[in-house]
Amino acid sequence: MLDLPVANAIFSDMSESDTTDRENPDETRRSHRPVWRDDGQLLQINEIFYSIEGEGVRVGQPTTFVRLSKCNLRCHFCDTDFDSYREMNIGEIAAEVARHPAEWVCFTGGEPLGQNLVPLAGHLKWANYKLHIETNGVIAPDERLFELVDHWTVSPKRYPVVQGFERISELKYVVGKSFREDRVEEELAEYVYLQPESSEPQFVQKALDVLSRHPRWRLSNRIHKILGLP
Repeated sequence: MLDLPVANAIFSDMSESDTTDRENPDETRRSHRPVWRDDGQLLQINEIFYSIEGEGVRVGQPTTFVRLSKCNLRCHFCDTDFDSYREMNIGEIAAEVARHPAEWVCFTGGEPLGQNLVPLAGHLKWANYKLHIETNGVIAPDERLFELVDHWTVSPKRYPVVQGFERISELKYVVGKSFREDRVEEELAEYVYLQPESSEPQFVQKALDVLSRHPRWRLSNRIHKILGLP
């Protein structure tokens, strides 16, 4: 687990090799970072949509996804265009969420913990939604979120998980060329999932080989992609 000073340094001054968008190498790095507002009343939202949860413990459950814009990391395998956004207040977000039938709401990104989610999470919890956050684990959460969020997915990308996570429901690792099983922090969560990068056969086989040595871990197969869902 990464201590907070080191994590803060990573967030504030990441190396160019870690954060440069490979397709837009000349783009200003700072423009990729999430925007934090202390009151949390206005958030930069990339999209809000309804689908099923396609990964991990909650696979198959109907879910409304609130994708927050911007990310403090730049991963070459990421298939999400999360830089565009519109600014929405809590009422507007809640109204859009209410258009969909799901009981679960998942905050995803980008990196959702880069924005102040406490007011929105409180509003949705008061409306009896079940809440899920998926984060890269580099930004320490506001401790108040642990009273509001039911399910925590931490998906580490190159860095250990930062201190400050009171609980983690599941760890999810993308298995690609650089994946190393000795960096899996399995003691932090009840469940560990391995997700082959882009579902490429070579990485599926690599994940299966790793699972043969770690039978407690599980394979995540991105069911929503197989079904052609968002």
